[in-house]
Amino acid sequence: MQTVEVPPGGDQSPAGNSLVDGFGRTITYLRLAITDRCNLRCRYCMPEQGITSTAPSDLLSFEEIIRLVTAAASRGISKVRFTGGEPFVRRDFMNLLAAVQAVSGIESIHITSNGVAVGEYIKQLQELGIAGFNLSLDSLNPQRFARITRRDLLPRVRQSLAALIRAEIPLKINVVVQDGVNIDELAELAGLAEKDPITVRFIEQMPFNGDTTAVSHCWDSRRIIAELAKTYPAIQRALHDSGTARLYTIPGFAGSIGIIGAYSRQFCTTCNKIRVTPQGLLKTCLYDNGSLDLRALLRDQTTTDTILADALVAAVAEKPKNGFIAEESSQGGHASMASIGG
Repeated sequence: MQTVEVPPGGDQSPAGNSLVDGFGRTITYLRLAITDRCNLRCRYCMPEQGITSTAPSDLLSFEEIIRLVTAAASRGISKVRFTGGEPFVRRDFMNLLAAVQAVSGIESIHITSNGVAVGEYIKQLQELGIAGFNLSLDSLNPQRFARITRRDLLPRVRQSLAALIRAEIPLKINVVVQDGVNIDELAELAGLAEKDPITVRFIEQMPFNGDTTAVSHCWDSRRIIAELAKTYPAIQRALHDSGTARLYTIPGFAGSIGIIGAYSRQFCTTCNKIRVTPQGLLKTCLYDNGSLDLRALLRDQTTTDTILADALVAAVAEKPKNGFIAEESSQGGHASMASIGG
């Protein structure tokens, strides 16, 4: 089993948040995609044949990830989310989680997963004190789930869902709203939050499906809420939102409902995150083409810890005002979400 150690502090500057962009937004949240491999083939994420996976040598190593997280924490990052692809398909993921937990300045670790391979790790996640788990689940119908994901694995995902709830790991369900696919299930999916203190979040579909297939954008956040209100007419905005999601409450529900305007980009003004792709490319916006080759920096023997941290500061300073501006300056295309970091 691979052992991961936290590197010494080296020549890093004292901790203090200096990750502030040109619009006054303070960046405290790092999303790390540790692989572009996945055990599902969701239609909105990648083509049926999958994508050409990155060679292991071209992925950031665990040691490089720990060094990057340490540098980012020295400049104010306090929250880390691990994504993929599917993070649980990367070997020794539990070791990486434990090592990141030991990094000074990191206050919370979160995971986004499809839940297929989570079951055997629930106890370890509980012991690690994982601060939040986002579970992707777009249908409760086995046949429809199989059509969306191209894999017949809903029972395993439902088992993971139940186990996460029993373990009392803070849980959010992510539902990608797909026109003509799962609209008739939105109310039922929202009902998962009735008896358990979880948040069911409905996400506008984005154009990152890995091929040239057009994406329908007619289901924006307003239409999603209108659809939910047909079943839950008393649904109302919560007093406070949560990160990228606008939160709603339904009387009698133990949990809450969230709407993420991922395509309409409603959360850009308060964005506090950056993301790193499996290949080590820093993206200060989901819709940009990447702003910094961290892998090259990390593998350059002349890169000190201070140089690495200051490079992050410089890249964040150029973060675009919003996703529309980032998209205008990008080269377009339909990259797979697995390649970007979901």
